[in-house]
Amino acid sequence: MTTVNGAQLLVRALHDAGVTRLFSLSGNQILPVYDACLDVEIDITDTRHESAAAHMADAWAKVRGEPGVCLVTAGPGHTNTVTGIANAMASETPVLWLSGASEQATVGLGGFQELDQAGVARPVCKAAWTVERAVDIPGFVSRAWRTMLEGRPGPVYLGLPSDVLAETVDDANTHLQPWTFRPALRFAEPSLIQAAISLLQGARCPLVLVSPSVARGGAGARLRQFVQRTGIPWLALESSRGLADPAFNGTGAAVSRADVVLLVAPQDYIVRFGREEAFAEGARVIHVAPRSADVGRNASVALGVAGDSAAVLTQLADAVTAIRWNHHRWAKDVEALRQSNLQELESFGQSDGTPIHPLRLAMELRSFLPSGSQVSQDGGEFSQWMRWGLAGAPFMPLLHGKFGSIGSSIPLAIGAKIANPDAPTFAILGDGTFGFHGMEFDTAVRHGVPFVAIVGNDATWAAERHRQVRIYGEDRVIASDLLPTRYDRVVEALGGHGEYVERPEEILPALERAMTSGKPACVNVMIASVPSPAALP
Repeated sequence: MTTVNGAQLLVRALHDAGVTRLFSLSGNQILPVYDACLDVEIDITDTRHESAAAHMADAWAKVRGEPGVCLVTAGPGHTNTVTGIANAMASETPVLWLSGASEQATVGLGGFQELDQAGVARPVCKAAWTVERAVDIPGFVSRAWRTMLEGRPGPVYLGLPSDVLAETVDDANTHLQPWTFRPALRFAEPSLIQAAISLLQGARCPLVLVSPSVARGGAGARLRQFVQRTGIPWLALESSRGLADPAFNGTGAAVSRADVVLLVAPQDYIVRFGREEAFAEGARVIHVAPRSADVGRNASVALGVAGDSAAVLTQLADAVTAIRWNHHRWAKDVEALRQSNLQELESFGQSDGTPIHPLRLAMELRSFLPSGSQVSQDGGEFSQWMRWGLAGAPFMPLLHGKFGSIGSSIPLAIGAKIANPDAPTFAILGDGTFGFHGMEFDTAVRHGVPFVAIVGNDATWAAERHRQVRIYGEDRVIASDLLPTRYDRVVEALGGHGEYVERPEEILPALERAMTSGKPACVNVMIASVPSPAALP
């Protein structure tokens, strides 16, 4: 009889699920997993902070359309991961969160780094379990996989006590079949699909609003089929400012005019909890949610449809092919709103002043970014300027999202570049947010992951400073100032490429040199500290 230990069972189960990479930071409790990865050719990207590992797994999942996996050690390793996982939860991203844990045999006795890790994880995950026997590990991985993907996607936590990873069991019958990792789609009642189509067909100004996961992967493909066949405008609700985000460039303004809204998203703060003030007066809402209990949860709707987003959009897309749609004028009106906003942006973005106006930087970036680029964005005021100036540009956005977790853009860019090495990859962030995960440039250098970070440097926590000035007065500003740090030199010291920009005409040459350097690069741009559109009175 041959035996395997719990770590080997874990890695084998991950391999059976199709996992090829873990994002991780090492620790004693998980070293057996590292060792087992060598035997099944699962690569490990080791980071400088556990939350960065979660952000990278998040980006991997978004880009590859499959769950990302982060592996961290017990105690502080586990707690350090919470922010990245909470961000993935809000972004509806399937991430398997694996943590080593103190010995199961000594729970309650005060063991090293003992903590109710599942209890810590539960509020930021779809589910959280601790494995108590090595033989159960494959089944838990399969269960976690299905839970991540069914309904509204999201992260799941598995706790792995060190003695469970070391426990040996009989090697027989420990492989799982691929189908055990995939949940079945739940389709809606056909009568509800027909009722939804009738409402949309009779509308003068219909609009589709979707949550982040619905804009990606299989659901995203079905969404695009549906809107292409009907001509109905649509909007992904990924910004922490929700319907107030000025970056929607026309589609956001259309919300106040839409008479029928197909809402494939939760009734959360992003849509003002689905209440009447979120939409035009008298607007009828069709709400799609995975569970009946979530349909119209916070506000009544004209029609509720229970079913998985991808399944319902498939039904809708298939059902509209034989119908004549008459929303061309409405779609043109929305496009006209977009173009009007772009003209306003261009007038703002022509400033030659110094420090550089954020919109001038956005306009230069807009002309530079190659089609098909992957672009992560985070931060406060600077991020809002960039969202406004880059809205509609042909790249894949990776946002810090509904949870509003600043500091994520650097690890998101690294994870995205690893997931899709052929895509030009950029991170756009404020100078304050660089401080969260700037050391991940070391990770990128060690693993040979070239990307370009553009830092908008105004030497302040701009969102907070502007708010203090507006509410309390200029003489009441406190704890909002930073130094005009040379972040480009920080990156150079870590082995990357650095560029320092003070004048508008220097932006494009610096971006070109950074991109062609073949290294992780930082373009440090000195910008004017001005309130973003969403912050203006």
